[in-house]
Amino acid sequence: MGIPQSFAKLIARIQPSTAEVNSANQHLSAIRTRLETVFKVSSCRVTGSFSRGTSIYGFSDTDLFAVFRKVEFTWGGNLINSTRALDNIRQELIARYPATPIGRDGMAITIEFSDGQVVDVVPALFDYMYKERWPVYLIPDGVGGWMHSSPALYDAYIKQADTQSGGKLKYVAQLMKYWRDCRSPRIPLSSFHIEMVLASEGVCKVAKPYSECLRDLLRSLTDRNCRAIRDPYQISGYISAVKTANQLENASASIRNSRNHANSAVNAETYAVAEARRQWQIVFNGNFPT
Repeated sequence: MGIPQSFAKLIARIQPSTAEVNSANQHLSAIRTRLETVFKVSSCRVTGSFSRGTSIYGFSDTDLFAVFRKVEFTWGGNLINSTRALDNIRQELIARYPATPIGRDGMAITIEFSDGQVVDVVPALFDYMYKERWPVYLIPDGVGGWMHSSPALYDAYIKQADTQSGGKLKYVAQLMKYWRDCRSPRIPLSSFHIEMVLASEGVCKVAKPYSECLRDLLRSLTDRNCRAIRDPYQISGYISAVKTANQLENASASIRNSRNHANSAVNAETYAVAEARRQWQIVFNGNFPT
């Protein structure tokens, strides 16, 4: 089996299972019902990797973007602290799931179900329309304030880049997420950051093999030192790769190391397939198909 066939086998292996998708949808439906029962909710939509088809088997969280009426989080004519808003939502979800771990993680409430599914509930408030087409919302910024986001606009941006790549971007994003989860310890690299780098830097091309696409993504992330990427629409400011300085240091070092091995793997592929495979095994921490 050649290296292209190994990548095809790996991509097939990391696709979410039907059982995972069905379980996630059931949890999302129950959460949506609870929120709509106790709050004034305008809409709920699934966002992130799950909605863009870039989640992977056994690892990816599911994001529920819940749009609340502003009256829910307004006091005296002003928006309340977003941490308080998250706490209010968390208490209602605890009442619905008293035996389930429910925490607050920056911009979202995180629900960890016993079947291994994790759902992140991101509260949002409609703010304005971008170019009279794309709704822009306020979401928690992780430190008590509110920041802007437009999931539909970003999804369209990534989808367009995926189409231009002949559908490769989606699978390279999955490969990078699998790489992230193969590391020991796991590298907490943002899925959204990975996809926005892929979309903005044109790493994936129709005729380019997956080995080169992944190597070039590792190169790009190394060259950037995993710095936050600027929102191309200047709505959200900067899109971070990780949350802390320590995570940034660890992610940069691991990505740099894997870039070096990916370079060696691609260079060896034309004359020494066994060596190329050995290098990819290092990149994926022993999880590359043989």
